[in-house]
Order: sequence, then C-alpha cells, then structure tokens
Amino acid sequence: MFNFAVHRKMLQLKNGTRVLLRPMVAEDTDKLIALFREIPQSEADFLKDNVRDPEIISRWTSEIDFTRVLPLVACVEDKIVGDCTLHLGQGASRHTGEVRILLNPEFRALGLGSAMLLETEEIARRLGLMFLKGEVLLEQIGLVKAFRRLGFDLRCTLDDYFIAPDNTTHDVTILIKRLIKVEYVF
Repeated sequence: MFNFAVHRKMLQLKNGTRVLLRPMVAEDTDKLIALFREIPQSEADFLKDNVRDPEIISRWTSEIDFTRVLPLVACVEDKIVGDCTLHLGQGASRHTGEVRILLNPEFRALGLGSAMLLETEEIARRLGLMFLKGEVLLEQIGLVKAFRRLGFDLRCTLDDYFIAPDNTTHDVTILIKRLIKVEYVF
C-alpha cells in the first residue's frame, strides 16, 4: 500500500538548485501564504480558490485529507516554491485524478513544473488511477505545451469557461493522460 504521508523526493533543477518534494503538512500555512503572494494577480484570478485569502490556505493545511487531495509541495531550504495537487475522483470517477500546479515565478522554466507533474503521475500510478486531467487556459500556450510534452492529449476546448474578476471570459483546454490501458474483450 502506498503511504503518501511519508513520500519524499530530492531533485536538482537546471540551475543547480536542490529541491525537496514532500506532502503538505499543517505547519506549511505561512509558507503557502507566502508562495501565493508571489503569484501575479493576473494568474491568481484564474485559480479555483482565492489563494490571497489566508483563511482558505489555513483551512487547506488544517483539514488535510489524503483520501481526497494529495498536496505535493516543492521546498528550497525553508521556502515553498511550488504546489502540485492531485484531486482524487470519487464515485464513478474514482479512477481519475485532476492535477493542479502552481510555481513561484522565479522557479519556472527550470524543470520544476515537469518534475512535479511527473512525480504526481507516479503517485497516481501507484494509487491505480487510470486517467489524469488538467485544465489550462488556452492562452497559456507554454503550459499547454508542457502538458503535451509530458504525454497529455488535448481533448477539448471549452469556450468562455473561466471568467475573470473584470467579467472577461477565457477559453480553457482539457488535457487528459491515460495511465493504464484497458483491453476490452467482446
């Protein structure tokens, strides 16, 4: 049985920085608040939760439930520089997981995002998930390409699916990666 709570991995980024990937813990509240402060508002506006609200972050860290969400953080020394969550499907979608990732802007284009996605994929495989899903703004071409390089297929685009605080709408692409191939016999 895979025990996410004790999962750890060290990696080295393209610039030589050493990073520890580990599960989020209750004591990470202030470090996560600091991470989300570093994200440009234009990006924060499109996240599913208001990451500028410390109460939301506090609730995440105080109500950790590894049966629903597996939150993986990237740490450089005592600072969290990345957050990648695997949201586990329930009921009829219990064989799926949704991936959400966010990196400190200073740690982008160094291989951290790809490493975190690959580690999340490995965790999903160990849990027996069949599919991973990501939702990305279509205008974030670099992020769409990054998911595609990691084997995600662009399955559909949803016009006007996200709405910004100024009421402008933005298209979202759904990317899917099949982890386990199922052979059907008729």
